[in-house]
Amino acid sequence: MKKLILIAAVFAVCASFVSGEAFSAGKVFYSFEEDVEGWEIPDWAFEKEDYVGDSIGVSKKVAKDGKGSLELMVNFPGGSWAGGVIEVLEYFDWTPYSTLSCDVYLPEDGPAGLRAQMVLTVGDSWKWTEMSRSIRLVPGEWTTVSANLKPGSTDWKRTQPTDEFRADVRKIAIRVSSNKPAYKGPVYIDNILLTE
Repeated sequence: MKKLILIAAVFAVCASFVSGEAFSAGKVFYSFEEDVEGWEIPDWAFEKEDYVGDSIGVSKKVAKDGKGSLELMVNFPGGSWAGGVIEVLEYFDWTPYSTLSCDVYLPEDGPAGLRAQMVLTVGDSWKWTEMSRSIRLVPGEWTTVSANLKPGSTDWKRTQPTDEFRADVRKIAIRVSSNKPAYKGPVYIDNILLTE
């Protein structure tokens, strides 16, 4: 009987790991299951020649988790730098969290050489703070773009995160860019996640 109870206890612990209950330290802020959840292409991007995002919407074609993702349609002309950007305006206090991440999918027929990064707008001065590096997207695969939010992080260009930085985030943006490759089509974004 004791063996049966021990086996049942081990099974229950394993089941909690499989179901994710043991990994509750993260919080998905945006999953795009039903709608765009306030995300948009900012008006200023439509006024810039080198920003080439055409439209956004929810797609059921691919998803990292669940059934939906955000589809950003881009039109990179090739030969020079161009970007597609989406953003959401919302006040956040991320004091409990140490890492921000999102998943980006480039379809199999997309070119090698596209990159993605996150940008935050922070504080009363609305300081534009982009990641210090962009992450290469691999056609046909989900790529996780991640940045450390803790003091001492070198993941943000010309910025050292502080508790004040994390406590007053005003916007999140995700930018997909091309230095040379031409590409007209979708890029998918899912699972915008904060972890402790």
